[in-house]
Amino acid sequence: MMRTIRFVAGVLTLTMAGTIALGFAAGDFGDEGRAIVDLAWGRVTLIDLYVGLAIFGGWIVLRERRVTALPWLVGLVFLGNLAAALYLFVASLREDDVAALLLGRVASTDL
Repeated sequence: MMRTIRFVAGVLTLTMAGTIALGFAAGDFGDEGRAIVDLAWGRVTLIDLYVGLAIFGGWIVLRERRVTALPWLVGLVFLGNLAAALYLFVASLREDDVAALLLGRVASTDL
């Protein structure tokens, strides 16, 4: 199971990095970003994205010490799901089973 998680997280990381690179190469982030924010569904999508990233960030804080979690949280704000996919990949490399991956440092303490 962990090999599958690592593979999927790696593919997602590469997909997000490639998509972001193509977006910067083909489009104007400032102009197109303003157009997205001007659309009702563009705002809904951005709010949805950041709610999901807040939930994922909470999981990172649960798993990691504050000093380790902070750079990942900053990455989530600026890189979105690229940082999330990369975090999942890196965390999966450090753990041997799914329970340890899900709980991180909490697995060794009482909840």
